[in-house]
Amino acid sequence: MTEYELIVDSAEQVRERPLDYHQQKIFYSGKKKNHTFKNQFIVLPKGEDIVDVVVGKPGPKSDINICRERLAKFDDKQRLSGDKAYLGEQQIRTPHKKPKNG
Repeated sequence: MTEYELIVDSAEQVRERPLDYHQQKIFYSGKKKNHTFKNQFIVLPKGEDIVDVVVGKPGPKSDINICRERLAKFDDKQRLSGDKAYLGEQQIRTPHKKPKNG
């Protein structure tokens, strides 16, 4: 699969509010102001096929940490493309923002 540059992205999915206070703290996402699961998808270019899926991680867990756990399954030469949430990972190419007034 190293001949393709895979695309990685994640999304949050609202879940029912847990009854246990400890579980509430684990799954509360301040970004969405709700209790959420986080799902991550790695797909081929143009979204042709799904290569890898991670489902049901706690909402506050960052996208880059979920991705780092899954990159161990892929070859070191595998290139990926992602959004700004994946900034700092060597294998993932992220977009460059145009400077203001540039």
